Amino acid sequence: MATITGNRISLSPREMPSRWYNVEADLPFKVPPMMSPSGYPVTRRDLEPLFPRQVIEHELNSESRTFNIPKEVRQAYLHWRPTPMFRAHALEKELGTPAKLFYKVEGGSPSGSYESNTAIPQAFYTKKVGAKGIVSGGAGGVWISAMGHAASLFGLTSRIYSVRKVNSEDAWGDAYGRVWGVDVQPSPSENTRFGRLEFKKKGSDSGSIATALAEAYEEATLNPDVKFAIPTLMGSTLIHQTVVGLEAQRQLAAIDKTPDYVIGSIGAGSHFGGLIAPFVPTRLQGRDTRFVAVEEASTPSLTRGVYAQESADAAGLMPQVPMYTLGREYSPPGVLAGAMRYHGVAPIVSALYKEQHINAVAHGQIESYSAGLMFTRSEGIILSPHAMYTVKEVIEQALRSKLSGREETILFTVTPSVTSESTPYDLLLDGVLNDERPEEASLKKSLARFIGRN
Repeated sequence: MATITGNRISLSPREMPSRWYNVEADLPFKVPPMMSPSGYPVTRRDLEPLFPRQVIEHELNSESRTFNIPKEVRQAYLHWRPTPMFRAHALEKELGTPAKLFYKVEGGSPSGSYESNTAIPQAFYTKKVGAKGIVSGGAGGVWISAMGHAASLFGLTSRIYSVRKVNSEDAWGDAYGRVWGVDVQPSPSENTRFGRLEFKKKGSDSGSIATALAEAYEEATLNPDVKFAIPTLMGSTLIHQTVVGLEAQRQLAAIDKTPDYVIGSIGAGSHFGGLIAPFVPTRLQGRDTRFVAVEEASTPSLTRGVYAQESADAAGLMPQVPMYTLGREYSPPGVLAGAMRYHGVAPIVSALYKEQHINAVAHGQIESYSAGLMFTRSEGIILSPHAMYTVKEVIEQALRSKLSGREETILFTVTPSVTSESTPYDLLLDGVLNDERPEEASLKKSLARFIGRN
């Protein structure tokens, strides 16, 4: 039974979900399949050299509504899950809104964020098939910490290609790599054919999440002792993230609430998808729950992208994924919310958006960080950059509720900042934070590849 103490709603360890949810099985429409480079739907055989068998099952099985969470994964989750939910009374009071704001704090894990929800099962399944290590790509310390911790739990080696810092030989998050014993490679690197080509063609500062993933994927295709892991985008990662939405559903049910709005920031969208997934069936049955995806204004994959088959990586090595995308060649400007600088959105989230079950908005850095600072001063949590975009839209909706007088219930998640030497608000408070607009020349060039396809 959930425990309600003041503004906090807690679940006991016994109430943590024992199964992940596969929302695709309940959709009244088909999500198009991933396609191989040869133009055919991807099969298990295509993926087996790179992914563990159970991850492939999560990816390709659109019929099973749930998947068992293995005992070993549950035991690891229990170190920080279930995560608490809070009613944002102080923020509501400051805004003068009748809306009821509920947020889950997705901190407390070894990574300090929600990435551990998928890193741990990916590492567990990698160990189960007898592989010795795991290789991945990303853009910072959170995924490096999540993957490094997960690999250490199951005795695996780990290598992560991470976006290279500007004018530096180091990668973002390399300090966390040292903590967890991860071999962090600045991307683009000299280790892979694609990395060398990117370095030569565009220079050392040309890195992106898509380039880092391309390097990791290339290495995994050549090394039979490792399996490839991905932090987001794929259906399997979204399934693992449903542990968040399932907990939230139980916590709100304990106070007899259902959300009118579920709001979340997106990069590739797996965490947002995992949060909204358990609430999708009731919307399909007629309840007007609104799902709002919040993008960084410089990387507007939903609001300005095209719906097409596109590769998850910059080299086009990975399967073609049906998604809203700006194209894998798009080079987004540097923003502090690095995880939001990705060229595409998860297939299930994209399909729900295409079928008009999701709304999307885009916000800039200054307005989002200003909203984040208001939240911090009200609720007492210093936010990670991407959480500020969520909070910006939550505040906007709470103010709309104020104008209409409706007592709407708004659900969202936040993640605390994991940096102790500075705060994410420093540039804002110093008056030097800038908004970044889309790189129009790069966007036009990248999207030109899709002209005539649809």
